[in-house]
Amino acid sequence: MRFARIIYQYKYDLSQTPEDDLWPGDGNLGDCMQSLAVENIYGKIGIPESELLHVNRDDIKKYNGEKCALIMQAWFGNYANVFPLPWSEKIFPIFIGFHLSPSRHTRERFLKEGISEKMKPYQPIGCRDRSTRDFLRSIGIRAYFSGCMTLTFDKRSKAPECGKIFIVDVDKRSFEKIPEYIKQNSDCSITHRYYWNGYPVSEEGALAFENHARMVLARYRDEAKLVITSKIHVAMPNIAMGIPVVFISDNIDDERFDVLEGIIPIYSYRDAARVNWDPDPVEISDLKNAIIKNAISQITGKNGNESAGELECIANQLKCIDYLPFGGRFFRSLTNAFSLAKRRKLRILFLNNIIKLKKYFR
Repeated sequence: MRFARIIYQYKYDLSQTPEDDLWPGDGNLGDCMQSLAVENIYGKIGIPESELLHVNRDDIKKYNGEKCALIMQAWFGNYANVFPLPWSEKIFPIFIGFHLSPSRHTRERFLKEGISEKMKPYQPIGCRDRSTRDFLRSIGIRAYFSGCMTLTFDKRSKAPECGKIFIVDVDKRSFEKIPEYIKQNSDCSITHRYYWNGYPVSEEGALAFENHARMVLARYRDEAKLVITSKIHVAMPNIAMGIPVVFISDNIDDERFDVLEGIIPIYSYRDAARVNWDPDPVEISDLKNAIIKNAISQITGKNGNESAGELECIANQLKCIDYLPFGGRFFRSLTNAFSLAKRRKLRILFLNNIIKLKKYFR
């Protein structure tokens, strides 16, 4: 049986595309970053790209090629009348970095079509985020937090002497909070949005998409001294390569973002006054090595349960780290509520209740 990795041709039904979304001719380099990270892992165990089969994510259900083992590191959702699960009988799925979207009734469809039962023989399921892990556990599937393989790209050998600050796909409200002296000295030429001239996308087009992602990775590696972004698959490859990252978003409650918790701060645009705009690179060698060890164990079938347990232990320790003053997200939610209490009496009552709760957080 051959090994395979996912590619992206986005074979969506254009007539079913929600009006508030980008049309499916729009690509996201974050998808490619995940697939290139899988390619990198295969290379570490001596399986070159030339020996890998390519399976389009949106064709997983109807794949009819050579039998293969496929790493399921990807976003899986119910979008534009395409739901790529379950997998074809010719695919042996290896669940690492699996994300099951909670949007567009994806999880309801997952349950309705009985996919959970088809998944059980492949337990434990390695999930990219804790939301997916917790959902699977809630329906009786053994699952663990495997993190994302984009954290396993090799660390660059040296930083550029005159590096650039890249601002990449920062949402509007967060962009407004970036200090002017940074904006004036930044490069905004990189985006993870990608456009095709033709649709649906051919395999040749999908590989050109990936080659563009390789070029972007090389630019980060060779040119960046700092990256500011609202996108996790901009942040994680740069963290892996040893590049300082500021992650700031207008929606810090996105369930996908917890893959960054304990690694770097997750700033809301409301935290602008607290943001460290000149961070150091973060050291993630223990986490990176655990993700690599687990991926290799799952691919080879050796000590898979042991490596999964070790990885989740390290990830849970990281999740306990809180970079923001006074309790990070928890404190932010309280202060936001406090700001809504306009009347003085309400504010005093609010503070008295917090003081009473204090004993529970010692």
